[in-house]
Amino acid sequence: MEHKGATSPSRMLLHPLGSASTARYLSCRSATAAQTGSLALLLAALSVQIGIGLAQAQEPESKRLMGIEAEGETEESGLEHPSEHLVVTDFPGELIDADLEAWQEHVPEVEEIEIDSSADDAEQPALFHAPDSDEERPLLLVLHSWSTDYRQNIDIPLAQFAVANDWVFMHPDFRGANDGRPESMASDPVISDMEDALEYAREHANVDESRIYLLGYSGGAMNSGGAMNALHLASRHPDTFAGVAAWVPVYDLVSWHEWNDERGEDYAEEIAGACGGVPEEGSEAHDECMQRSPRAHVPDAAGEIRVLIAHGIDDETVPVDQALHAYNDLVAEDARISREQIEAITAHGEIPEALLESSLHEQRDYPFFDEAEAPVLLHLQSGLAELALFDGEHDMLYRPGLEWLALQERD
Repeated sequence: MEHKGATSPSRMLLHPLGSASTARYLSCRSATAAQTGSLALLLAALSVQIGIGLAQAQEPESKRLMGIEAEGETEESGLEHPSEHLVVTDFPGELIDADLEAWQEHVPEVEEIEIDSSADDAEQPALFHAPDSDEERPLLLVLHSWSTDYRQNIDIPLAQFAVANDWVFMHPDFRGANDGRPESMASDPVISDMEDALEYAREHANVDESRIYLLGYSGGAMNSGGAMNALHLASRHPDTFAGVAAWVPVYDLVSWHEWNDERGEDYAEEIAGACGGVPEEGSEAHDECMQRSPRAHVPDAAGEIRVLIAHGIDDETVPVDQALHAYNDLVAEDARISREQIEAITAHGEIPEALLESSLHEQRDYPFFDEAEAPVLLHLQSGLAELALFDGEHDMLYRPGLEWLALQERD
């Protein structure tokens, strides 16, 4: 289950981390172009420039990256963050608490609705808000985490943000908690329910189609709660989402099952129940588990979806290597984190110097991480993917993810 500050007694290779090194530096690259006078060279130069332009179109502008340039002028986003809470582990109660009365008290503008399922005769409950605006507004689709449902209380600050900034807000149920039922945990009905929720929001609100955002946390991140399902949905509809923020995600259900099974955690039984058995190599349950993992689908959408993956380096619930492998599948081969570097991070909780050389965190400031006392230790970016490792555990910071999403817009 998801617990605040949950820890595990042992650490193993490809599993949770310890404390991280804070020494780091960043190498900079620059490029120049030459112009010529002859017609032949001019045509060649134009060809090169066209190619460069196409390549740059695939790279986010600096202003769209997480954080702000350390040497640049700080520009206020103008976004309102009405909640006083900075991280989910500081929100009152337990992470899995789900109470409709709490929603009605703290964000009465959000209403409970039911959405007809296109997969079967079921009706999916959800929480929804459509601003009273003639202008098209961004849509924030938030997915609950592993052990709870659409009423998950820790997502209340996200709804408050949406209401305060006149965003459309959708918080669907997609078959509820991942409790071992075959229809849960990234099943076909789960994916269909998320698609139905997305279409409902588009049909019942004035949505800016260039600014549809997806956010998930924990046994949701990339696994079958919020974030995993976020990557599942985004990989199936890469042309829909302007940005996807996945916090402390599960990426590979087979390896996460093994990790939890070794520790006697209930997650292992829930995974086995949903997949039809223990996912041993060569079994049908293994194939089913792999099919339900984002790892089976995300690589096909690499370079097509703008994704931010953020993970606490001391996470003892979902090992940080899950985030590292997810990032690798989203970037070009020459930008991937090596196996040796992944092993060094997971085994020792230290970021190798060679990897720090590629990090952006010495050239950028991260005020929303700093105010939450969770400084960024590593920030990698390649193509449309970003990875942030921060000083923390199994947590999500509300403000930096929302600020990053607000910067993203589909062309």
